[in-house]
Amino acid sequence: MDITMKKLVLTAMACAAAAALQAQPPKPVWELGENPLDPALTKGKVEPTGGAVKLDGTNSFAVPAAALGAQNDYTVEFVLKRPLKFRENLSLDSLRLVSNFDAGKLSGFELQYNPSWSATLGVNGNTIAGGGLNLQLFANTKESGVEATKLTFVVKDKGLMLFRNGLLLLATEAVKPSAAPLTFGEVAKAPVSPYELSGLKLYDTAVFPTGFDAGAERMRIYGGDHYFIQRVEVKDPTLPRILVVGDSISMGYRGFISKHFQGKAYVDYWTGGGWIGNGAAKGPNSDAKRAWTGVLSNGPYDAVSWNAMTLHMWNGAPGRVDEASFPELMEEMTSFVQGSAPNTKFIWIRCTPWRTTPDVGRPGIDPSHNDRIVRLNKAVDKIMAKHGIPEVDLYSLCAKRFDTLPDGYKDALHWNENVSREMADLIIPELEKALAAKREGKGK
Repeated sequence: MDITMKKLVLTAMACAAAAALQAQPPKPVWELGENPLDPALTKGKVEPTGGAVKLDGTNSFAVPAAALGAQNDYTVEFVLKRPLKFRENLSLDSLRLVSNFDAGKLSGFELQYNPSWSATLGVNGNTIAGGGLNLQLFANTKESGVEATKLTFVVKDKGLMLFRNGLLLLATEAVKPSAAPLTFGEVAKAPVSPYELSGLKLYDTAVFPTGFDAGAERMRIYGGDHYFIQRVEVKDPTLPRILVVGDSISMGYRGFISKHFQGKAYVDYWTGGGWIGNGAAKGPNSDAKRAWTGVLSNGPYDAVSWNAMTLHMWNGAPGRVDEASFPELMEEMTSFVQGSAPNTKFIWIRCTPWRTTPDVGRPGIDPSHNDRIVRLNKAVDKIMAKHGIPEVDLYSLCAKRFDTLPDGYKDALHWNENVSREMADLIIPELEKALAAKREGKGK
Protein backbone atom coordinates (compact mmCIF):
# COMPACT_ATOMS: atom_id res chain seq x y z
CA MET A 1 0.00 0.00 0.00
CA ASP A 2 1.56 3.33 -1.06
CA ILE A 3 1.77 6.40 1.15
CA THR A 4 -1.19 8.14 -0.54
CA MET A 5 -3.43 5.16 -0.02
CA LYS A 6 -2.35 4.85 3.62
CA LYS A 7 -3.24 8.52 4.18
CA LEU A 8 -6.67 7.97 2.64
CA VAL A 9 -7.28 4.90 4.80
CA LEU A 10 -6.13 6.68 7.96
CA THR A 11 -8.30 9.70 7.12
CA ALA A 12 -11.31 7.44 6.55
CA MET A 13 -10.64 5.65 9.83
CA ALA A 14 -10.36 8.96 11.67
CA CYS A 15 -13.65 10.19 10.18
CA ALA A 16 -15.36 6.93 11.09
CA ALA A 17 -14.04 7.19 14.64
CA ALA A 18 -15.24 10.79 14.93
CA ALA A 19 -18.68 9.83 13.59
CA ALA A 20 -18.85 6.97 16.09
CA LEU A 21 -18.01 9.34 18.91
CA GLN A 22 -20.69 11.76 17.74
CA ALA A 23 -23.22 8.94 17.56
CA GLN A 24 -22.60 8.00 21.18
CA PRO A 25 -25.33 9.33 23.47
CA PRO A 26 -24.08 12.04 25.82
CA LYS A 27 -23.21 10.92 29.31
CA PRO A 28 -24.77 12.68 32.31
CA VAL A 29 -22.43 14.62 34.56
CA TRP A 30 -24.65 13.80 37.54
CA GLU A 31 -27.25 11.06 38.02
CA LEU A 32 -29.47 10.22 40.97
CA GLY A 33 -28.49 6.83 42.35
CA GLU A 34 -25.08 6.95 40.69
CA ASN A 35 -23.62 10.05 42.32
CA PRO A 36 -23.67 10.60 46.09
CA LEU A 37 -25.82 13.31 47.65
CA ASP A 38 -24.05 16.14 49.41
CA PRO A 39 -25.14 16.04 53.09
CA ALA A 40 -24.67 19.80 53.31
CA LEU A 41 -27.28 20.22 50.54
CA THR A 42 -29.74 17.67 51.91
CA LYS A 43 -32.61 18.42 54.28
CA GLY A 44 -34.60 15.77 56.15
CA LYS A 45 -34.48 12.11 55.30
CA VAL A 46 -33.58 11.48 51.65
CA GLU A 47 -32.96 7.85 50.72
CA PRO A 48 -32.48 7.15 46.98
CA THR A 49 -33.53 3.62 46.03
CA GLY A 50 -32.92 2.33 42.52
CA GLY A 51 -32.49 5.84 41.17
CA ALA A 52 -35.69 7.11 42.80
CA VAL A 53 -36.44 9.13 45.92
CA LYS A 54 -39.63 9.88 47.85
CA LEU A 55 -40.29 13.53 48.70
CA ASP A 56 -43.05 14.87 50.94
CA GLY A 57 -42.16 18.45 51.77
CA THR A 58 -40.19 17.51 54.87
CA ASN A 59 -37.15 16.59 52.80
CA SER A 60 -35.21 17.96 49.84
CA PHE A 61 -31.84 17.61 48.16
CA ALA A 62 -29.67 19.70 45.87
CA VAL A 63 -26.89 19.33 43.34
CA PRO A 64 -24.08 21.93 43.24
CA ALA A 65 -24.31 24.55 40.51
CA ALA A 66 -20.94 23.38 39.15
CA ALA A 67 -22.66 20.28 37.71
CA LEU A 68 -24.28 22.50 35.06
CA GLY A 69 -20.96 23.88 33.85
CA ALA A 70 -20.93 27.43 32.49
CA GLN A 71 -24.75 27.24 32.13
CA ASN A 72 -24.81 28.36 28.52
CA ASP A 73 -25.96 24.86 27.52
CA TYR A 74 -27.25 22.20 29.92
CA THR A 75 -30.06 19.70 30.46
CA VAL A 76 -32.07 18.63 33.51
CA GLU A 77 -34.42 15.65 33.14
CA PHE A 78 -36.45 13.62 35.63
CA VAL A 79 -39.69 11.70 36.07
CA LEU A 80 -42.38 12.68 38.57
CA LYS A 81 -44.95 10.25 39.93
CA ARG A 82 -47.80 11.16 42.25
CA PRO A 83 -50.88 9.39 43.62
CA LEU A 84 -54.06 10.10 41.67
CA LYS A 85 -55.59 11.61 44.84
CA PHE A 86 -52.61 13.86 45.47
CA ARG A 87 -54.68 16.99 44.88
CA GLU A 88 -57.04 16.09 47.74
CA ASN A 89 -54.21 15.92 50.24
CA LEU A 90 -52.32 18.98 49.08
CA SER A 91 -52.13 21.69 51.72
CA LEU A 92 -49.29 24.04 50.89
CA ASP A 93 -48.57 27.46 49.50
CA SER A 94 -46.02 26.40 46.94
CA LEU A 95 -44.19 23.19 46.12
CA ARG A 96 -40.91 23.87 44.30
CA LEU A 97 -40.36 20.85 42.13
CA VAL A 98 -36.99 22.13 40.93
CA SER A 99 -35.19 25.44 41.43
CA ASN A 100 -31.83 27.12 41.15
CA PHE A 101 -33.34 30.59 41.47
CA ASP A 102 -31.03 33.12 43.11
CA ALA A 103 -33.23 35.87 44.57
CA GLY A 104 -30.28 38.15 45.26
CA LYS A 105 -29.06 38.18 41.67
CA LEU A 106 -32.40 37.42 39.95
CA SER A 107 -30.91 34.50 38.06
CA GLY A 108 -31.83 30.86 37.40
CA PHE A 109 -35.25 29.23 37.05
CA GLU A 110 -37.84 27.44 39.18
CA LEU A 111 -40.90 25.29 38.60
CA GLN A 112 -43.62 25.45 41.25
CA TYR A 113 -47.02 23.98 42.00
CA ASN A 114 -49.65 25.88 43.93
CA PRO A 115 -52.66 24.43 45.78
CA SER A 116 -54.82 24.32 42.67
CA TRP A 117 -52.16 22.22 40.91
CA SER A 118 -51.44 24.79 38.29
CA ALA A 119 -47.76 24.93 37.48
CA THR A 120 -45.77 28.16 37.38
CA LEU A 121 -42.42 28.51 35.64
CA GLY A 122 -40.26 31.42 36.73
CA VAL A 123 -37.09 32.62 35.00
CA ASN A 124 -34.76 35.20 36.55
CA GLY A 125 -37.47 36.14 39.03
CA ASN A 126 -40.10 36.74 36.31
CA THR A 127 -43.24 34.67 35.97
CA ILE A 128 -42.83 33.17 32.53
CA ALA A 129 -45.82 30.85 32.45
CA GLY A 130 -48.67 30.03 34.79
CA GLY A 131 -52.38 29.38 34.60
CA GLY A 132 -52.61 31.52 31.48
CA LEU A 133 -50.59 28.96 29.57
CA ASN A 134 -52.24 25.98 31.22
CA LEU A 135 -49.01 24.28 32.27
CA GLN A 136 -50.41 20.81 32.89
CA LEU A 137 -47.43 18.72 33.89
CA PHE A 138 -49.22 15.44 34.55
CA ALA A 139 -50.89 14.33 31.35
CA ASN A 140 -51.50 11.20 29.29
CA THR A 141 -49.25 8.88 31.32
CA LYS A 142 -51.11 6.92 33.97
CA GLU A 143 -50.10 3.76 35.73
CA SER A 144 -52.14 1.82 38.28
CA GLY A 145 -53.25 4.48 40.75
CA VAL A 146 -50.37 6.78 39.76
CA GLU A 147 -49.86 9.70 37.39
CA ALA A 148 -46.39 10.00 35.89
CA THR A 149 -44.64 12.42 33.58
CA LYS A 150 -41.12 13.05 32.34
CA LEU A 151 -39.93 16.65 32.44
CA THR A 152 -36.91 17.84 30.48
CA PHE A 153 -35.39 21.31 30.80
CA VAL A 154 -33.03 22.04 27.91
CA VAL A 155 -30.96 25.23 27.94
CA LYS A 156 -29.31 26.12 24.63
CA ASP A 157 -27.42 29.41 24.28
CA LYS A 158 -29.00 30.25 27.67
CA GLY A 159 -32.55 30.02 26.25
CA LEU A 160 -34.71 27.46 28.08
CA MET A 161 -37.17 24.93 26.62
CA LEU A 162 -39.47 22.81 28.78
CA PHE A 163 -40.59 19.40 27.48
CA ARG A 164 -43.28 17.09 28.87
CA ASN A 165 -42.91 13.48 27.81
CA GLY A 166 -40.73 14.63 24.90
CA LEU A 167 -43.16 17.28 23.62
CA LEU A 168 -42.26 20.97 23.80
CA LEU A 169 -44.46 22.91 26.24
CA LEU A 170 -42.77 26.29 25.88
CA ALA A 171 -39.55 28.15 25.13
CA THR A 172 -38.41 31.06 27.26
CA GLU A 173 -36.04 33.98 27.38
CA ALA A 174 -32.38 33.52 28.35
CA VAL A 175 -31.77 32.10 31.82
CA LYS A 176 -29.06 33.97 33.67
CA PRO A 177 -26.41 31.60 35.09
CA SER A 178 -27.09 30.95 38.77
CA ALA A 179 -24.65 30.17 41.56
CA ALA A 180 -27.47 28.56 43.56
CA PRO A 181 -27.54 24.76 43.78
CA LEU A 182 -30.22 22.92 41.83
CA THR A 183 -32.75 21.97 44.52
CA PHE A 184 -35.55 19.39 44.40
CA GLY A 185 -38.46 19.09 46.82
CA GLU A 186 -38.65 22.39 48.67
CA VAL A 187 -42.07 23.30 50.00
CA ALA A 188 -43.54 26.25 51.86
CA LYS A 189 -45.72 24.12 54.13
CA ALA A 190 -45.22 20.46 54.97
CA PRO A 191 -45.94 17.66 54.79
CA VAL A 192 -47.68 16.77 51.52
CA SER A 193 -48.62 13.42 50.08
CA PRO A 194 -45.35 11.67 49.12
CA TYR A 195 -44.45 11.85 45.47
CA GLU A 196 -41.60 10.14 43.66
CA LEU A 197 -38.79 11.70 41.69
CA SER A 198 -36.73 9.33 39.56
CA GLY A 199 -34.46 9.22 36.50
CA LEU A 200 -32.79 12.49 37.44
CA LYS A 201 -29.92 13.20 35.06
CA LEU A 202 -27.94 16.38 34.53
CA TYR A 203 -25.91 17.13 31.40
CA ASP A 204 -23.53 20.02 30.79
CA THR A 205 -24.75 20.20 27.18
CA ALA A 206 -28.13 20.63 25.47
CA VAL A 207 -29.73 17.21 24.98
CA PHE A 208 -33.01 17.50 23.06
CA PRO A 209 -35.65 14.74 23.01
CA THR A 210 -35.40 12.35 20.06
CA GLY A 211 -36.83 13.75 16.84
CA PHE A 212 -37.00 17.35 18.02
CA ASP A 213 -35.99 19.99 15.44
CA ALA A 214 -33.87 22.37 17.49
CA GLY A 215 -33.21 24.62 14.51
CA ALA A 216 -36.81 25.61 13.79
CA GLU A 217 -37.85 29.20 14.54
CA ARG A 218 -40.07 29.55 17.61
CA MET A 219 -41.56 32.30 19.70
CA ARG A 220 -40.06 32.62 23.16
CA ILE A 221 -41.80 33.80 26.31
CA TYR A 222 -40.44 36.83 28.13
CA GLY A 223 -41.74 37.83 31.55
CA GLY A 224 -41.85 40.97 33.66
CA ASP A 225 -43.90 42.96 36.13
CA HIS A 226 -47.51 41.75 35.72
CA TYR A 227 -47.01 40.31 32.24
CA PHE A 228 -45.49 37.66 30.06
CA ILE A 229 -45.23 38.05 26.30
CA GLN A 230 -44.50 35.74 23.37
CA ARG A 231 -41.77 37.32 21.29
CA VAL A 232 -40.19 36.52 17.92
CA GLU A 233 -36.42 36.66 17.55
CA VAL A 234 -35.60 39.73 15.45
CA LYS A 235 -33.03 38.78 12.82
CA ASP A 236 -33.67 41.65 10.39
CA PRO A 237 -33.95 44.96 12.28
CA THR A 238 -35.15 46.74 9.15
CA LEU A 239 -38.50 44.91 9.26
CA PRO A 240 -41.39 46.50 11.19
CA ARG A 241 -42.73 44.98 14.40
CA ILE A 242 -46.35 44.32 15.35
CA LEU A 243 -47.83 43.47 18.74
CA VAL A 244 -51.15 41.61 18.97
CA VAL A 245 -52.85 42.13 22.35
CA GLY A 246 -55.96 40.34 23.53
CA ASP A 247 -57.74 37.49 25.27
CA SER A 248 -58.62 33.97 24.09
CA ILE A 249 -60.50 35.37 21.08
CA SER A 250 -57.21 36.77 19.82
CA MET A 251 -55.64 33.33 20.21
CA GLY A 252 -57.90 32.28 17.34
CA TYR A 253 -56.85 34.97 14.88
CA ARG A 254 -53.26 35.81 15.81
CA GLY A 255 -51.80 32.88 13.84
CA PHE A 256 -53.40 34.14 10.63
CA ILE A 257 -51.89 37.57 11.26
CA SER A 258 -48.45 36.09 11.83
CA LYS A 259 -48.71 34.01 8.67
CA HIS A 260 -49.78 37.00 6.57
CA PHE A 261 -46.84 39.13 7.72
CA GLN A 262 -44.23 36.36 7.56
CA GLY A 263 -41.10 37.81 5.97
CA LYS A 264 -42.66 41.30 6.02
CA ALA A 265 -42.96 42.07 9.74
CA TYR A 266 -42.37 40.44 13.12
CA VAL A 267 -45.54 39.70 15.11
CA ASP A 268 -45.37 39.35 18.91
CA TYR A 269 -48.26 38.39 21.17
CA TRP A 270 -49.47 39.45 24.62
CA THR A 271 -52.29 37.52 26.23
CA GLY A 272 -53.65 40.11 28.63
CA GLY A 273 -53.55 43.68 27.58
CA GLY A 274 -53.63 45.40 30.94
CA TRP A 275 -56.58 44.65 33.20
CA ILE A 276 -58.58 47.86 32.84
CA GLY A 277 -60.93 47.21 35.72
CA ASN A 278 -61.58 48.03 39.33
CA GLY A 279 -58.32 48.82 41.11
CA ALA A 280 -56.04 47.69 38.27
CA ALA A 281 -55.73 50.82 36.12
CA LYS A 282 -56.17 53.84 38.40
CA GLY A 283 -53.11 55.75 39.51
CA PRO A 284 -49.57 56.30 38.20
CA ASN A 285 -48.23 52.97 39.49
CA SER A 286 -51.20 50.71 38.75
CA ASP A 287 -50.84 47.05 37.77
CA ALA A 288 -52.04 47.73 34.24
CA LYS A 289 -49.61 50.59 33.70
CA ARG A 290 -46.66 48.60 35.01
CA ALA A 291 -47.65 45.76 32.68
CA TRP A 292 -47.90 48.03 29.63
CA THR A 293 -44.59 49.67 30.48
CA GLY A 294 -42.90 46.29 30.59
CA VAL A 295 -44.53 44.97 27.43
CA LEU A 296 -43.72 48.06 25.38
CA SER A 297 -40.09 47.80 26.51
CA ASN A 298 -39.91 44.67 24.32
CA GLY A 299 -40.40 46.90 21.28
CA PRO A 300 -40.36 49.43 19.83
CA TYR A 301 -43.50 48.40 17.96
CA ASP A 302 -44.73 50.03 14.79
CA ALA A 303 -48.34 48.88 15.23
CA VAL A 304 -50.39 47.36 18.05
CA SER A 305 -53.81 45.74 17.75
CA TRP A 306 -55.34 46.04 21.20
CA ASN A 307 -58.21 44.45 23.11
CA ALA A 308 -57.80 44.62 26.87
CA MET A 309 -59.31 41.26 27.92
CA THR A 310 -62.82 42.65 27.43
CA LEU A 311 -64.71 39.35 27.52
CA HIS A 312 -63.11 38.67 30.90
CA MET A 313 -63.57 42.15 32.37
CA TRP A 314 -67.02 42.92 31.04
CA ASN A 315 -68.76 39.68 32.07
CA GLY A 316 -70.42 41.11 35.16
CA ALA A 317 -68.68 38.85 37.67
CA PRO A 318 -67.99 40.30 41.12
CA GLY A 319 -64.83 42.38 41.22
CA ARG A 320 -64.78 42.96 37.48
CA VAL A 321 -65.56 46.21 35.65
CA ASP A 322 -67.70 48.83 37.36
CA GLU A 323 -69.57 50.37 34.46
CA ALA A 324 -69.87 53.74 36.17
CA SER A 325 -66.12 54.16 36.57
CA PHE A 326 -64.99 52.28 33.46
CA PRO A 327 -65.04 55.18 30.96
CA GLU A 328 -62.76 57.21 33.23
CA LEU A 329 -60.38 54.24 33.67
CA MET A 330 -60.34 53.51 29.94
CA GLU A 331 -59.63 57.15 29.15
CA GLU A 332 -56.75 57.15 31.65
CA MET A 333 -55.23 53.95 30.24
CA THR A 334 -55.61 55.02 26.61
CA SER A 335 -53.82 58.29 27.33
CA PHE A 336 -51.10 56.39 29.19
CA VAL A 337 -50.57 53.82 26.44
CA GLN A 338 -50.41 56.41 23.67
CA GLY A 339 -48.11 58.61 25.74
CA SER A 340 -45.80 55.68 26.50
CA ALA A 341 -45.37 54.83 22.81
CA PRO A 342 -46.00 58.03 20.83
CA ASN A 343 -44.48 56.58 17.66
CA THR A 344 -46.67 53.47 17.70
CA LYS A 345 -49.93 53.20 15.76
CA PHE A 346 -52.66 51.64 17.96
CA ILE A 347 -55.76 49.84 16.70
CA TRP A 348 -58.67 48.95 19.01
CA ILE A 349 -60.42 45.58 18.58
CA ARG A 350 -64.09 45.71 19.58
CA CYS A 351 -65.37 43.03 21.96
CA THR A 352 -67.24 40.07 20.41
CA PRO A 353 -70.79 38.94 21.40
CA TRP A 354 -71.79 36.72 24.31
CA ARG A 355 -74.08 33.83 23.32
CA THR A 356 -76.62 31.56 24.95
CA THR A 357 -75.74 27.88 25.44
CA PRO A 358 -79.00 25.98 24.80
CA ASP A 359 -79.32 22.22 25.20
CA VAL A 360 -80.99 22.11 21.79
CA GLY A 361 -81.19 24.60 18.97
CA ARG A 362 -78.78 27.21 17.72
CA PRO A 363 -77.19 29.66 20.21
CA GLY A 364 -78.36 33.26 20.21
CA ILE A 365 -77.49 36.52 21.93
CA ASP A 366 -77.46 36.26 25.75
CA PRO A 367 -78.87 39.62 26.94
CA SER A 368 -77.78 39.08 30.56
CA HIS A 369 -74.15 39.39 29.47
CA ASN A 370 -74.28 40.83 25.98
CA ASP A 371 -76.18 44.02 26.81
CA ARG A 372 -73.21 45.02 28.97
CA ILE A 373 -70.83 44.29 26.08
CA VAL A 374 -72.88 46.52 23.77
CA ARG A 375 -72.87 49.39 26.29
CA LEU A 376 -69.14 49.17 26.98
CA ASN A 377 -68.26 48.82 23.31
CA LYS A 378 -70.07 52.10 22.73
CA ALA A 379 -68.26 53.73 25.64
CA VAL A 380 -64.90 52.70 24.20
CA ASP A 381 -65.93 53.87 20.71
CA LYS A 382 -66.13 57.45 22.01
CA ILE A 383 -62.73 57.25 23.69
CA MET A 384 -61.01 55.80 20.62
CA ALA A 385 -62.57 58.47 18.40
CA LYS A 386 -61.29 61.16 20.77
CA HIS A 387 -57.75 59.74 20.59
CA GLY A 388 -57.81 59.11 16.84
CA ILE A 389 -57.43 55.34 17.26
CA PRO A 390 -59.11 53.29 14.50
CA GLU A 391 -61.30 50.33 15.43
CA VAL A 392 -61.91 46.88 13.97
CA ASP A 393 -65.51 45.83 14.52
CA LEU A 394 -65.34 42.14 15.37
CA TYR A 395 -68.67 42.44 17.18
CA SER A 396 -70.62 43.10 13.99
CA LEU A 397 -68.72 40.38 12.13
CA CYS A 398 -69.49 37.72 14.75
CA ALA A 399 -73.11 38.81 15.17
CA LYS A 400 -73.60 37.68 11.56
CA ARG A 401 -71.82 34.33 12.04
CA PHE A 402 -74.15 32.52 14.43
CA ASP A 403 -75.00 30.24 11.51
CA THR A 404 -71.51 28.72 11.88
CA LEU A 405 -72.37 27.34 15.34
CA PRO A 406 -73.77 23.82 15.80
CA ASP A 407 -77.03 23.19 17.63
CA GLY A 408 -76.63 22.87 21.37
CA TYR A 409 -73.19 24.52 21.33
CA LYS A 410 -72.02 25.03 24.92
CA ASP A 411 -69.27 27.59 24.37
CA ALA A 412 -70.68 31.09 24.84
CA LEU A 413 -67.62 32.99 23.63
CA HIS A 414 -65.30 31.32 21.13
CA TRP A 415 -65.49 30.85 17.37
CA ASN A 416 -64.30 28.30 14.86
CA GLU A 417 -61.22 28.58 12.67
CA ASN A 418 -63.08 30.00 9.68
CA VAL A 419 -64.55 32.86 11.72
CA SER A 420 -61.16 33.50 13.33
CA ARG A 421 -59.71 33.78 9.83
CA GLU A 422 -62.39 36.33 8.96
CA MET A 423 -61.43 38.29 12.08
CA ALA A 424 -57.81 38.35 10.93
CA ASP A 425 -58.95 39.45 7.47
CA LEU A 426 -60.51 42.56 9.07
CA ILE A 427 -57.54 43.32 11.32
CA ILE A 428 -54.76 42.86 8.75
CA PRO A 429 -55.77 45.80 6.49
CA GLU A 430 -55.75 48.14 9.49
CA LEU A 431 -52.30 46.89 10.49
CA GLU A 432 -51.08 47.42 6.94
CA LYS A 433 -52.46 50.97 6.96
CA ALA A 434 -50.63 51.61 10.22
CA LEU A 435 -47.35 50.28 8.82
CA ALA A 436 -47.78 52.33 5.64
CA ALA A 437 -48.40 55.48 7.69
CA LYS A 438 -45.24 54.76 9.67
CA ARG A 439 -43.23 54.32 6.46
CA GLU A 440 -44.56 57.58 5.06
CA GLY A 441 -43.74 59.36 8.29
CA LYS A 442 -40.16 58.09 8.22
CA GLY A 443 -39.77 59.19 4.61
CA LYS A 444 -40.64 62.80 5.33
